[in-house]
Amino acid sequence: MFSNQCIALCCFIFLAMAILPPRLLVAADVVSSNWNVSETGTNVSLRGLSAVDDDVIWASGAEATVIRSIDGGETWQPCGPAGFDGLEFRCVCAFSANVACIASAGTPAVLLRTEDGGETWKETYRAESETAFFDAMQFWDADRGMAVSDPVDGRLLVVETNDGGNSWRKVTNGIPLARPGEAAFAASNSSLLLGADGQLWFGTGGAESDTSRLYTRSGWDQPWVAVPVPMPSSQAAGIFAICQGPAIGEGDATKPLICVGGDYRASETSEVTACISLDDGATWQRVAGQPESFRSDVMAIPEGSQIARALIAVGPAGTDLSHDGTNWTSLSDIGFHCLSAGKTKLFACGSDGRFAQLE
Repeated sequence: MFSNQCIALCCFIFLAMAILPPRLLVAADVVSSNWNVSETGTNVSLRGLSAVDDDVIWASGAEATVIRSIDGGETWQPCGPAGFDGLEFRCVCAFSANVACIASAGTPAVLLRTEDGGETWKETYRAESETAFFDAMQFWDADRGMAVSDPVDGRLLVVETNDGGNSWRKVTNGIPLARPGEAAFAASNSSLLLGADGQLWFGTGGAESDTSRLYTRSGWDQPWVAVPVPMPSSQAAGIFAICQGPAIGEGDATKPLICVGGDYRASETSEVTACISLDDGATWQRVAGQPESFRSDVMAIPEGSQIARALIAVGPAGTDLSHDGTNWTSLSDIGFHCLSAGKTKLFACGSDGRFAQLE
């Protein structure tokens, strides 16, 4: 038998659910969700992840590892390039089950492309400088793409392609001077975000400063501008990932930019792990409710998902969710390095070959 107090409580909960905004009701569902972790056949650290759709997924990481799944992560095939032992391929961009490009973090800094599912790879670019270190590689479409390295000779090394990564050319104009010690982080291939018509944003850290920096460009052939972001910067801290969130409010075209990061050292506390911009990256502010600790990737959950219009951030110590980019709630203490979305599904990978799908 229910007591009068229990009946009253049930009535209150029912009425509260009836008047809660739909987005807050979704938040309650999301908190009850979690990661479905599965095996990949490797135990290396995976830091590159690229989902072509809900079935075709590529991942990459340490020890020249590249793996591919064509059944949504149920099974995986190793398909890394021969002759590059020891390199870390922390960036992978896939176009289909057969075509993909990868970038190395470290020396030599190389870009490779496959057209046969990883059976063979073609080296399409090799940086001349031993200080080159590719942090991110992204594509606007099947032809146009960009890869960004830590500074070489005082400026970011930026290369671009117009033929799907078959060839690359160095961008020589309009890139500001780097600060002493400034660098980016090849933690999730997410420090570079591409927008429409050549627009881009690229986050850095490295320099000892109270602020990190974000390089922005408003369009094709436009100059790069560096703006401060109130996330502390050091040799181990800065901006690790940036994404564009869903529009704020009903009928509002404003789409915030969110960046996450902090200090990646487990022994250090990160006071700032997320910042937000409401003006296309021109100005930034710290969010009110921060992710719990350092986060290496952030993205919007795909529209086809049952929990669309939410944002998710991951790091080695856990996962957080948000519906507006300003307040984050802990979802899980399972750690990941990077994220990627298919048409309706969201995937993550991390240390020890860990791969998961958000349920």
